[in-house]
Amino acid sequence: MKYYIGLATSFHDPAIAIVNQQGDVIFAEDAERFLGYKRGLYCLPDNPYYIEEVLKTYCSDCTELVIAKTWSKGREKSTNILENVVLSILETFSFNIDVNTRDIKDQFYFARASQAAAGRTLSRFFEASCRNFIVGNYRNKKPTEVRYFDHHLTHAANACFNSPFSEASCLVVDGMGEKSSIDYFTYKDGKITPAPIKVKRSFKSLGLFYTIICENLGFDPLKGEEWKVMGLAPYGKKDQKIYDLLRASLQVKNGNFVVPKNLNAIMKEIKAMAREPGESIEAYKDFAYTGQLVFSEIFMDLIDAIYEHAPSKNLAISGGCALNSSFMGTALAKSKFDNIFVPSAPADDGNAIGAALLCYQQDNPSWQPSTQIQSPYTGSEVKQKSLDKLHRYSHLKATDYGEDVYKKTAEFLAEGKIIGWAQGRAEFGPRSLGNRSILANPCLVDIKDTVNARVKFREEFRPFAPSILHEYGDEYFEDYQESPYMERTLVFKEAVRDKVPGVVHVDNTGRLQSVKKEWNAPYYKLIDSFREITGVPVLLNTSFNIMGKPIVHSVEDMLAVFLMSGIDVLVINNTIYEK
Repeated sequence: MKYYIGLATSFHDPAIAIVNQQGDVIFAEDAERFLGYKRGLYCLPDNPYYIEEVLKTYCSDCTELVIAKTWSKGREKSTNILENVVLSILETFSFNIDVNTRDIKDQFYFARASQAAAGRTLSRFFEASCRNFIVGNYRNKKPTEVRYFDHHLTHAANACFNSPFSEASCLVVDGMGEKSSIDYFTYKDGKITPAPIKVKRSFKSLGLFYTIICENLGFDPLKGEEWKVMGLAPYGKKDQKIYDLLRASLQVKNGNFVVPKNLNAIMKEIKAMAREPGESIEAYKDFAYTGQLVFSEIFMDLIDAIYEHAPSKNLAISGGCALNSSFMGTALAKSKFDNIFVPSAPADDGNAIGAALLCYQQDNPSWQPSTQIQSPYTGSEVKQKSLDKLHRYSHLKATDYGEDVYKKTAEFLAEGKIIGWAQGRAEFGPRSLGNRSILANPCLVDIKDTVNARVKFREEFRPFAPSILHEYGDEYFEDYQESPYMERTLVFKEAVRDKVPGVVHVDNTGRLQSVKKEWNAPYYKLIDSFREITGVPVLLNTSFNIMGKPIVHSVEDMLAVFLMSGIDVLVINNTIYEK
């Protein structure tokens, strides 16, 4: 059998995806989960301890492999290392090389020193692993082939091929790419082509613009703390001085970014407003609000640009900026499009799927992608061997409830208990979608503070997401939009806000996940069981981790979080574990 392996090979968010001979995505997972290292900076998607297990599990009948990479040949070594990000920041914001912010010089030289070794290891080790795997198991074999794809094309493929659309416009808004941080495509009948917008070679970037906002607030974008900006922003209000500075610093003209001649002076003023280490966040709420506002306006200008040059009813969006759920919840109403789709992993990790599918399409030109959205549940399964050890040695109270597990867990939730919930295969992307989740009762007024204090150990201004049964979406949200991947934030209707105070943010919004039985039957059954008890078809859902760590990967990870936090009950498949 022939398989296609996609490798996301940026310096951050490494990932692997596997597509089978029928064009199905049978595995996709972020390397950070296995490594236990959030974002996996400078790590390879084909870790030697990881890749052999993946191949044996999902490609056991393999006789031929094609490897697909998410950067063009010759670009990979320079783009998967921090050096080019640093250079892009310098170009975009006219910083001088001697700037000391975040020890940028040290990072610059470290990147240069590690660049060659990392690039060689990535390419050679994985190819050798694949060859050895095939040679060791099969007599009839073919050499492993390696193909390279333009970075933004893999973004577009991830969005378009996994969307419910047969035709669409496609917008990529990234931190950086091979020639620009943005790109425009059209998609029709399985074919992706460049849109009629001439994208100029430049690394001016909306993603790096948001990096500056994040850093000015004292958050760390390398750790993925942009979420904190979105959480803090609703507590503030528009500051006209900050707005004028930020709005002038980056603008869109004819689909391209332009910056003013006095950008350096503007950036110095903005940096002068930066929060000092240890300083209270209270005084910076208006900066967060205004930064999010300007980000949203610039993003909207890009959406308007693609509609002008490549109009369609549908828009597929990819790139790291598409993770800004606060903006994505407002984009459809402000745009001229009828539908907007964002994949479960729009950042660089998702490009592993894009590259693998592009490879498959090359060998199968008549292939037509399904118009069913891609399931996000493509990661690793819970290992039975680990569960056996847990039963034997943990001394926890363990009860197998079979099908009654949903009713019993719902009862615990109704009582106010915090649940660690692990079912089936893990989600692909940065958000827990009901298979590796921490769950709680959203009806409790103080539940947000309780979960933050006892489990997540994070800032009080950060909200929690509501998972809602899809058929009740219109009852709970204004202008309800289906949100399978928790990719957009919508406004709760006034009549229901008091019912679920635990998931209503200060601006009356929630980053919702729509749950359908056909998408995730176990999670649907749980929420429906909770609805039967409480009358509320909503659960508080947050990722099964503690702050600073990736979502749990193994049973051992789950047990560590369970025992080292205030989670009351752990549920793995049909078994409930109690302390």
